[in-house]
Amino acid sequence: MPPLQVSPHPDNIVIGAPASVSVSDYVASRAAGTFALIGWTLGGVMVSDKRDRYKVSPDQLLGNVISKPIKAEAKIKFKMLEGTLENLRYALGLPASAKTGTTPNFTLKRNMSEAERYHQIKVVGVGNGTTGVRTFTAWRCVFDETEDLGIKKEEAKVIGVTIDVLEEFETPANGAYQYIDA
Repeated sequence: MPPLQVSPHPDNIVIGAPASVSVSDYVASRAAGTFALIGWTLGGVMVSDKRDRYKVSPDQLLGNVISKPIKAEAKIKFKMLEGTLENLRYALGLPASAKTGTTPNFTLKRNMSEAERYHQIKVVGVGNGTTGVRTFTAWRCVFDETEDLGIKKEEAKVIGVTIDVLEEFETPANGAYQYIDA
């Protein structure tokens, strides 16, 4: 099998990563949702991928001889600079019915016992494809953690979130997320 890249090339270096983040309710196994742009973000978007492994190190050797993956998880982290109640609703995993009112006056009611609510996440930024666009899509996600929300005159109403990316169990082969350069 030939190498993917014959020699280094500066065109493979991507500098800068302005990105937009959109959220959709979960629809079905890898189906395209109706995405809503969450507005400006602050500090970029971070996607992390981690595997826990079961390692076997026999007494006769210093190193491991087996390293089997036993768990995989991915997370998405970013800060929503537009601290709207609609964005807070997403961050808290609440249904659309939790927000009532008309522009610009809204009420958001938090139910601590709300059942799980799944979303799809799409991040569009700079890539190496023909158009220079890279799209990251995760099909089954939950908003897992919200950073402390400050109510101070010296700061913007920023909503920092951590999102768990889940395996798409109905079609598990390559079912958690994808990157596309186009």
